[in-house]
Amino acid sequence: MSVSKEEVLSWLGAKDETSGNLVDIPWEIKRYNNHFVLENEKIPFSIFLKFDHEVVRVFLRTGVETAVMESEARLAIYRVLLILNRQIDLVKFMLEGIHEEVISRVDLELDELSKNELNEGLNLLLSSIYLMVRTLNLEEQFQTRITERMLLMVQEMVRSGKTKEDIEKYLIEKIGLTKAESDSILTQIMGSQDENESSGMYA
Repeated sequence: MSVSKEEVLSWLGAKDETSGNLVDIPWEIKRYNNHFVLENEKIPFSIFLKFDHEVVRVFLRTGVETAVMESEARLAIYRVLLILNRQIDLVKFMLEGIHEEVISRVDLELDELSKNELNEGLNLLLSSIYLMVRTLNLEEQFQTRITERMLLMVQEMVRSGKTKEDIEKYLIEKIGLTKAESDSILTQIMGSQDENESSGMYA
């Protein structure tokens, strides 16, 4: 059974501040012509939704405009994006508009779409930007906020009972991180948790 536009928007409008899931955070939802815009102060991007027949297209505008770049820099970015397109499941980078802005997009079929699948799509979308920012060495503040979001996503997976092996598999196979990048994130989350548990034992 196909999910309606209204139901998808109701999932995003729940505003559950106790949840770590992207789909539940307090989104400000605005409508512009034929698409919707999601905004939250903790997310350094606006997220766009466009409902098209039996598909909802969820995408991010990165602000990286390649049309004005020198040929060498533009080709370097194209190369990185092609590599990332092969690396990340479901999400694709593409160019849009006269300025050839880099966008990241995931298309979700409305047929049998669930709230968890929408959350998964949002996670993959934000994770793709994390990879792009790190690969292209974009500004530090930008990178810091994306990294924080990645850590929150992994923390939520830990709270939901996922094992270290489950999370590592997800980060490598779904998100496209390297083993070293996955280990670094897991050490930040699970390492600090192990320390807290140890200190609690002897407190």
